[in-house]
Amino acid sequence: MNLDEIIINIDFEDRTGLGYEIFEVCEKNGIDKISMEVIPDQGMFIKMRAIEENKLTFLQDLKGIKGVNKISFRNYMPYESREHKLNTILNAISEGVVAVSENGEIQHINKLACKIFECASEEALGRGADELFGKNPPILETLQTGRSHRLIERKIRRNQKFIRILTSSDPIVDSKGNVIGAVATIKDFKDVEEIISKVDLKNGLTTFDDIIYQGSKMKYLIEMAKTVARGNSTIMLRGESGTGKELFARAIHMEGNRANAPFIAINCAALPDSLLESELFGYEEGAFTGALKGGKKGIFEQANNGTIFLDEIGEISPSVQVRLLRVLQEGTIRRVGGMKEVQVDVRIITATHRNLEEMIKKELFREDLYYRLNVIPLTILPLRERVEDIQPIAEHLLRKIAKKLGKKEVWLTTESINLLKMQAWPGNVRQLENVLERVMNMMDGQVITLQHFYDWTDLSTPILKAENHDGEEFTIRVPVNQQFPSMKEIVAQVEYQVLSHVLKEHNSSRKAGKILGVSNTTILNKMNALGITSTVK
Repeated sequence: MNLDEIIINIDFEDRTGLGYEIFEVCEKNGIDKISMEVIPDQGMFIKMRAIEENKLTFLQDLKGIKGVNKISFRNYMPYESREHKLNTILNAISEGVVAVSENGEIQHINKLACKIFECASEEALGRGADELFGKNPPILETLQTGRSHRLIERKIRRNQKFIRILTSSDPIVDSKGNVIGAVATIKDFKDVEEIISKVDLKNGLTTFDDIIYQGSKMKYLIEMAKTVARGNSTIMLRGESGTGKELFARAIHMEGNRANAPFIAINCAALPDSLLESELFGYEEGAFTGALKGGKKGIFEQANNGTIFLDEIGEISPSVQVRLLRVLQEGTIRRVGGMKEVQVDVRIITATHRNLEEMIKKELFREDLYYRLNVIPLTILPLRERVEDIQPIAEHLLRKIAKKLGKKEVWLTTESINLLKMQAWPGNVRQLENVLERVMNMMDGQVITLQHFYDWTDLSTPILKAENHDGEEFTIRVPVNQQFPSMKEIVAQVEYQVLSHVLKEHNSSRKAGKILGVSNTTILNKMNALGITSTVK
């Protein structure tokens, strides 16, 4: 607080005219008011120029006003305290933060942002965002359109040199959905490179013994993966999001003859092209503004004699595709800005959930690179195609989540397990884990029942869809309730619905058998067992 200023806090009983009388006392004593703030349950705060001559008279006059209970002194106005807390939080964040007002003027900037932009906060506050970020900054586009941006690379000329940053921006909206400002986070390009380079080459590696399964389909896939792991050919892991492709890549590395060498994983979709290229292949000193003195080894050099896992390989740009093809063909890399060829011995495992074959047709992915990467394709099945693995995976996840949350181990009822087995799980193991963690956070006790899933998740009675002979779709509801029927009862009810529907359209056991792929004798036996009464031919 400025020594030439004082702040008083008046505790009062609310009544008509009280504020006017307080102002009259201030005027009578020649008080120079700077600011005022009234907060319910905390009273009135007045910031004023320091007074000495008539200080006692002023305070006595205030106390003499009806409804004034107590007067005390404060170090900060409430808004100053809030501002101080906000600045403390912003300065504790490990990214630069800049917030702009509705008209694009900078309202907040934390210390790290000042360090990155090489400016004092006083220089930045009140200025237009384009003065700090350069022409057409993403934060102003976010302010105008309401759209967020992620990890956009920008080069800004400041103090006779270039600053290279990655910036993301989000709109600030009011309760009615109107954009009233925007906030940007800033990463120094050099810091991002350093973070990516700090890869723990040993920790977190997984063996095939860590993969949970009990079904024959996964057993076959793992045996195949163990066999190919002993070679050096490139492997492409296909499968939906959340099926565990990186888990398989790590296990393949640990099963092979490179287990004692580095394993480095990188998500190709998470980095802009320029950063991905310099991270994969490294760069020479002076290759670009901000390049480290002496240059830097890329991931291919760091992983020499080991394994690189390139996740989301379908997201790499054409220029990176060309450079990757050269590595596969020649076994050499050339750093960004360099002329020297560096020999590398690296096994490459890739993963994607995209249809690369369709991308090749659209000329979005190189066909020659595809055949270099797709030497050994392995497809990891989604959960819905290996229902027998859901129970052991769920039980394993519950133990893991319980440890994470510091809770006692919990169990699933038979009915709950059956419900999990009936779901489609578009997000696969990742979705299953999220559902279980949500339930464990909400529940008390140690047994997860059907009601827990109904109350706190979006799991519901599955609906099977089918088509009749004319291609018209109809639904079959699988009965799932708190008193869960047995699997035999569920199958019987589904058979009853399907058979009744077919016989309604085709009053012939032979036609019904042909449609359903069974003999007419089987149809007649099923009708008898299920109690379906119909005159059939």
